[in-house]
Amino acid sequence: MNAFVQIVPFASLAIAFATVLVTAWLMTRQVRAMEHERNAMALLEAIDRISSQEIIQIFKQLDGINGRYPTDDDLRTNYPGSDDEHALLAIGQYIETVATLARRGVLSASLIVDSVGYLVRKRWNAIAPFVARERIVYDNPYLFENFEWLARYSEWWKDEPRPPRDPNYWPDQFERGKAQL
Repeated sequence: MNAFVQIVPFASLAIAFATVLVTAWLMTRQVRAMEHERNAMALLEAIDRISSQEIIQIFKQLDGINGRYPTDDDLRTNYPGSDDEHALLAIGQYIETVATLARRGVLSASLIVDSVGYLVRKRWNAIAPFVARERIVYDNPYLFENFEWLARYSEWWKDEPRPPRDPNYWPDQFERGKAQL
């Protein structure tokens, strides 16, 4: 009986310690799963914003923006306060923010350009000549720098989508389905 009385507190302590360890391990896994879920939701929201009807309409409005301000004087006098300036500010809020988060590693840039890379490149190419002029007028070389970075990253990613060390890379990934066609 004496041995039982001495062993029970140690066994109880060992069980409590094991419970704490298992609980901490399970909570760590749960936190990691929640992080992945949160990141997936943020990524889906970012992709939704880039491809939203609002952004598509804004880019339609910006078609030919460079031609509306043929000289730098036209740009300096007519651009500030115009609908075009408001449209570019809206793009700055949407795409520039998403691109900033991707550039800083908060969102996966590779997933963004895998899903909407063509849109990013096309939209950047549509406004890039005007943005270069706008940067000079506002004396700010950093306007839309993250949007430009994402477009350049997308251009690179288009040619080198998954390096061989990537777990989702297969050298023959597009050849497999051809035999079944």
